[in-house]
Amino acid sequence: MDIVKEYKTVSQIASCGRYPFTLGQLRNLLLERSKNGLSAAVRKIGKRIYIRTDLFENWIESQGEPMDFGT
Repeated sequence: MDIVKEYKTVSQIASCGRYPFTLGQLRNLLLERSKNGLSAAVRKIGKRIYIRTDLFENWIESQGEPMDFGT
């Protein structure tokens, strides 16, 4: 099975509603990407930054502990 590699710009990620980050939060995460481990999901082409969505989602899942709401 081939993995579809979908790339989105920072503004596309912020505006799609699928991810819980504002544009400002994404910019901060990207500034610190070498420290927070997000660099694996980021590609810079010229001045544009693209985020590979499958790796971004994996990064989100790897952050912190999952919340247990008692269900």
